[in-house]
Amino acid sequence: MSTAVVEMARDAVAHDTRPVNGKLNGNKSVDDDFIRKAIDKSNLNALRLALLQVTGDPRLAKMNTCRRAIRGGAMFSHVLSDEDAPLLKEIAFNYLSQRKSDDAVPPPPSKEETRKLLDMFGDESIQDVEFNYNYEELAFEEFPRNAKWSDKKPSAEAIADFKIVVIGAGISGLAAAVQFKNLGLNFEVLERQQGIGGTWLLNTYPDARVDTSSYLFQFKFLKNYPWVKDHFHFNREVIRAVWDEDTSKWDLTVRHSNGEVEDIKCNAIVSGSGLFATPNLPDFPGLKDFKGPVFHTAKWDHSVDYRNKRVALVGTGSTGTQLASRVASEAKEFTVFQRTPNWIMHMDGYGAKIDDEVRFIFNKMPYYWNWFCYSAHVASQQLQYMQTHDQEWRAKGGIVNERNDLARKNLTEYIKSKSEGIPGLLEKILPDYPPLVRRLVVDNGFYDMLRRDNVKLVAEDIDRFTENGIVSASGEEHEFDVVILGTGFKVSDYFWPCKYIGRDGTTLEDLWSKDGPRSYLGLTMPGFPNFFSLYGPNHQPRSGGFYSWGEIWSRYVASSIVHLIENGKKSIECRKDVFDEYNAKLDEKAKELIWEMEGSGYYVNRFGRQSVNAPWFTYDYHSMVMKPNFDDFEVR
Repeated sequence: MSTAVVEMARDAVAHDTRPVNGKLNGNKSVDDDFIRKAIDKSNLNALRLALLQVTGDPRLAKMNTCRRAIRGGAMFSHVLSDEDAPLLKEIAFNYLSQRKSDDAVPPPPSKEETRKLLDMFGDESIQDVEFNYNYEELAFEEFPRNAKWSDKKPSAEAIADFKIVVIGAGISGLAAAVQFKNLGLNFEVLERQQGIGGTWLLNTYPDARVDTSSYLFQFKFLKNYPWVKDHFHFNREVIRAVWDEDTSKWDLTVRHSNGEVEDIKCNAIVSGSGLFATPNLPDFPGLKDFKGPVFHTAKWDHSVDYRNKRVALVGTGSTGTQLASRVASEAKEFTVFQRTPNWIMHMDGYGAKIDDEVRFIFNKMPYYWNWFCYSAHVASQQLQYMQTHDQEWRAKGGIVNERNDLARKNLTEYIKSKSEGIPGLLEKILPDYPPLVRRLVVDNGFYDMLRRDNVKLVAEDIDRFTENGIVSASGEEHEFDVVILGTGFKVSDYFWPCKYIGRDGTTLEDLWSKDGPRSYLGLTMPGFPNFFSLYGPNHQPRSGGFYSWGEIWSRYVASSIVHLIENGKKSIECRKDVFDEYNAKLDEKAKELIWEMEGSGYYVNRFGRQSVNAPWFTYDYHSMVMKPNFDDFEVR
């Protein structure tokens, strides 16, 4: 994972970064003015609920919230009313200025009390289906999503006899490892790279960064978790896995980086190989003829000095857009080849450091971190409301639905403001499809970069490469010294490079031959007992932080394994009829959404089917994967 993200998350939740001798972090004075500035920079609604938890002041419960429009009215945030803000700030100041570092903190509220607080957050009652997900996001418990043994926990010998192999040491692999370690299970993690991090270890291009709020992009068990380092083995690539019906085990073929091949037997496999593990290397005609360096962003060649060189960037997705400004500032000439423009949005505070005042509130105000992160979670849930076709709205002349159309208007205004004064630029960079058909991209200076004198945007397909450069569709040849391929990933190559052979010789290619990869809940497939996927087909939820989903999925897997061991069973496999029924419902639900509209990107596979995202409303999907329904499986 990104070191920067981990540091930001740790800074936000570290309990030992308290004021020392009247100073913050030992160097900045914490006086009354500092405290008031910190309160002014805080999320007042989150601060109100944290104060209510620790003080019980009835005045806080009587305060009101309102919805404040953001993104041109496409979204909103729950904010404290202006009328109540002065009193809230005074209560907060009195508490923070008088609180000592060793003052006792009240225990977290019960679930019943939490539900009342959640209702207060937005001045509305949350639904039953929302509560469990939201409660977990508050992370009041030390390990809010842990799988547990029942009262019939088996012997240590029975637990040790069940061996699990986790493939991949990225976010999903880490989440699974922590679950398994917490349960005392016998497991090891195999990673083909040289360290942990997955996508964030692989991608080292200039200005690589997370474009999701770090308050969403973090594990909820970061406060206190069992260390798992000793279970990880690097430079080991699982290339083949075969189910042995006689032993009810998987036979794995593992290739080490030194060429050595090892055979491993295990009872269960958990694949955390990721969605963005395999770079998409295009086969442009003449690509091998180009004399200069050519490399993919996920395999950045740090030996190549692109400074003061003529550089081409092929692709303007999230990665290409992110690195473009940095490379353009150092290259002699920088040419961007764009096939399809993306919706690129401004994000306040993107890349900014966390202020000392904000850190102070996180560390000094009990439970504020929980409610602040919850605020980010609630905001992220609103994206899914922009993804659904509203037929009545469209009948009145709308394009998708009111929220999506408002977002489009807001984004269009932003793009227009960035292209003013440059004839023809707007026509090249303004998408002609609705927002969220593709993944939204965060502006890392991309539009400002296009205004540089040394930058050229070629909004044409590439015809071919030559020894000296690239010929675009219009026939013009552009000469370069270096070519960067920002051409994305082969997201449909699930579980690559491992070849899986399941029960009765079944292969994934057999199962997916009709219209591409499918799964049950993104987690399992019929014919592949004791095989679980973290980030499998149609696994990406419509909203929420990926770290949280890694925890949720790994809890589901761990609970399945606990069920096997406790009941003395050897295998668990998704029923074929359940798999078929689930996918039929999934296809019907997907018709309500916008992902397969014209302009779609990597969400849609070569069969024209959207195979990346889960179409369910997030709270409904959480209910599906909160715990296994063993009636859906054959347990033997």
